Order: sequence, then C-alpha cells, then structure tokens
Amino acid sequence: MSISPVYASLGLSRNPFPPTPDAGSYFFTPRLEEDFAEVAHCIEARKGFVLLTGEVGLGKSTMVRRLLDTLKDKKCRSSLVLNTFLQDSALLSAIQSDFGLPGSESVEQGLARLTEFLIARHQGGETSLLVIDDAQNLSVTSLELVRLLCNLETDQEKLLQILLVGQPELEQTLAAPELRQLKSRIVKHARLSCLRKEELARYFDFRANAAGAEGRLSIEREAVDVAFRATQGNLRQIHLIFDRCLYGLASARGSVITENLVQRAVSDLPVLENEASHAVVVTRPRSRWAWIAAGLLAGMTATVAVASWGLSNRQEISASGDQEPDVSMSAPVAQASAPTESLITTVNAKAQHAIAAPMLKTASRQKCEEQLKKQSVPARGETLKMQRLPQESSPQGSLKAMSKVCLFTENNESWVAWWGPSNAHHIIAGQIATRNLQLKLKGMGFLDVRELDDGLFGPKTAEALARFQQQQGFSATGKPDDLIFFLLEHPHVSAR
Repeated sequence: MSISPVYASLGLSRNPFPPTPDAGSYFFTPRLEEDFAEVAHCIEARKGFVLLTGEVGLGKSTMVRRLLDTLKDKKCRSSLVLNTFLQDSALLSAIQSDFGLPGSESVEQGLARLTEFLIARHQGGETSLLVIDDAQNLSVTSLELVRLLCNLETDQEKLLQILLVGQPELEQTLAAPELRQLKSRIVKHARLSCLRKEELARYFDFRANAAGAEGRLSIEREAVDVAFRATQGNLRQIHLIFDRCLYGLASARGSVITENLVQRAVSDLPVLENEASHAVVVTRPRSRWAWIAAGLLAGMTATVAVASWGLSNRQEISASGDQEPDVSMSAPVAQASAPTESLITTVNAKAQHAIAAPMLKTASRQKCEEQLKKQSVPARGETLKMQRLPQESSPQGSLKAMSKVCLFTENNESWVAWWGPSNAHHIIAGQIATRNLQLKLKGMGFLDVRELDDGLFGPKTAEALARFQQQQGFSATGKPDDLIFFLLEHPHVSAR
C-alpha cells in the first residue's frame, strides 16, 4: 500500500491518526489497561457475559480488535457480528455463519447445532467467543436470544463467551425489567472514558512515533489545551484534528504542532463547529482548499522535506578525543521549475542552520564535557553521548547526577550527557540483548513475569518499554535509544 505524500514528507511510514480502528498501535491508559486485562481474563476463564460501553468515538471497536489480536494465539475462535440490524433468527444465522456452520430452518434447530459445535470445541480445549458490536441496535427479542446463548454451559464453565459492545443506550435497554435475567449474568462491565488532558500530549507522541516519527514531531502545550477544549478527549475527534494538523506541518515543512495550527484545524472541521466557537478564537476562516493545497505541496517537495527532519538529536564524541560528529547532507539533484527551486533553497537553508547549531560548543556543553572527563574514565569502546530531553515532559527531574551523567541547558533546552557503549540500536537485532532487556523490564514490573524471555522484540516487549519511557517522562515510543538503554542498565540514576 502506497503512503500519502503528506505523511511521507514528514518522515512517517503511515497515517498516525487514521479514521478507522488501528489496534496495532494501542495506547493504554492505566484505567484502560486495567479494564482490558479484566475483560481478557473473563473470556479466557470462560466466565460468560461481558459488557463494553462508551460514547461514540471513544475506541470501542479498536479495543475489540486489540482484544481479538491478543486472544487469537490462545486457542480462541471468535464470531464478530457487526450488522446488528439483523434481528432474531437472522442474527442467529449470522452467528452460525461466522463460526462456519450452515444455516438452520428454525431458531431451535440453530441453537441445537450451535450447542453441538460449542461442546466439541470445549472438549478440544478451545474457547469460543461471540462479539456483537453496536449492540444498542438490538431488539429486546434479540437480546433474549443472547441470554439463551449465555445459558449454554457445562457444570463450571460457559460454552460461549459473549462480549456485547455498544453506546450508553445499551445500558438503558438492559435496565428494562424484561431483561433483568440477562443483566444479572454480566460478570464485567467496562465503560470507556475520554482521554484526560494530561494524557493528550503523550497520546500524540505515542501515535506519531509508532508511525515512524521517532521524536521528530512534537506538540506545544498551548496546542494541547486547544485540542482538549475542542474535543474533551474524544479519540475520534482528536484524530480528525491531528490528521488535519499534519497537512499544515507538511505545507510549512515544520515539526511542531502549534496552537494556531490546531485552531485552524478545529475551525475547518464541521463536526467541531460548535466546540470551535468556545475553544478557539480564529481571526479569519480557513479555506478547505488551503489544506488540499498543503497536501499537493507536500507531495511535490517530499524528497527534500524529509531531509530537514532526518537530523538526529543525538551526538557522540569518541572517548579518545574531542572530535565533533561528522554531520553531512547532500543537496538534492533535480531539474525543477522556479517555484520548486525556491522551495529546495529554503529547505537547504533551514537544514544547514540545523546542522550548524549542534556543532557550536557552548560554555555549558564544554563545562559538562570537562566535568565528565574529570569525574570518570570511560571504559574501552565507550563514547560520550548527548541527547536532548523532550520539552513537553520533564525527564530531567527523574535523573540524578553521578560520575557518568551530566545535565546541562543549551539554547533554553535541556540536555543530558553520559559515557556509554553504542549498543542500544542493536537491541532488536540481538536476541541475547533483547532477552536481557525483557528481564530488566520484568524486574521493574513493566513486563508480565509470565511472558517468555524469548529474545524476540514483539508488541508486548515494546509496550512494556513504552510504559517505562512514560514513567521516566519520555515519549512512549516503545523503541529503545541510547539514553533509555542507559537508564535500564543503571536504574540507580533515576530518581523515580
């Protein structure tokens, strides 16, 4: 699948804020992680009937897909019903079809055939799961059918695990007196809630970095305030705003989402028109054609725009000398029209400025280098590493000074320097290093001790690492860099 020029120009491998459910990059808040674990446990333990409710746009379908991905390797076969306008016998036929069973002439025959199928699967040690999405559309008769399915059981376990997913109206329907038997069978009710304001910046970082930003894109605190006032933490609306903001970044060849950019995005989205009048003050209307032009402009200059954001924030100095990093950038070779040449000239000028800035050794940086060299002697193969700390969080407060660590400020930005081997980039490739990483994350409580130390850097290891990064105040990318690897190796450096 080809990537849009807008996202390619920002150095992204895909859309970080798609309009459809994306379970591959799932952002866990503490309360969501707790609910997710309990729902998964109820299904795996075959406890029967689970209810998941939430307002429109809070990620119910995304959570279901993440749950199915989690359970697919645990001998769990599922039937997912999306068309809840099918009622009564038609609903039962849809369930049978999704389980691979032929249709039946009557509800009684269908229930008998389904029961035989579920008993056979149970005897084979497998779990059968029925998920009904948008269940608020089901009639009382159809919900009574769900109750009959819930009654299929052995002496100690349910033969069919049922997950009803719907909007809050489903709770009102289940409160009806004629459905009290069904409601009494609910073993877990998970209610999804909006993102909190303090979680919004971390959500942006997590999604952007999962799409390949690797820390190159960021969002201002004021922009977070505007986005939260307009959306109140509704994920679907957040995706609409941030996706529109990426078009603005691409056209301006920028890397920071500003308050003004969010204001323009909110004013351009019809679904947020009412919220926009309360959340932002816009001096003039933003034409929808401007955003389209931004996408075309980004596509025309994609090859040169990526280079200006591909510069690393990290610098390394050899332990044997004071040699500065060798940073170079070849100018693009192209025959273009005058406007394109102007754009390339602008990008090259910005890139040259970005390259030159780190090479200026300020007094604070010089003092930090001298301090480290006086306090400790680097081991063989170690280099002096420097990394800029993210502005949107405060990891500097989580680091304690020691002989191999130095904190300093340069151009109003916080930096950290330390002696360490350059092995963080090989974690994913090396099974031994990855196994050590898994053991450290388990020892710190970020990775479930029941998970295998298999040396494979999979989704669960990445999620555990992201939680460690978040706890330390860094962007939750789930990807190890030199500083994060250093903190894992030296936990006593962290004050948290």
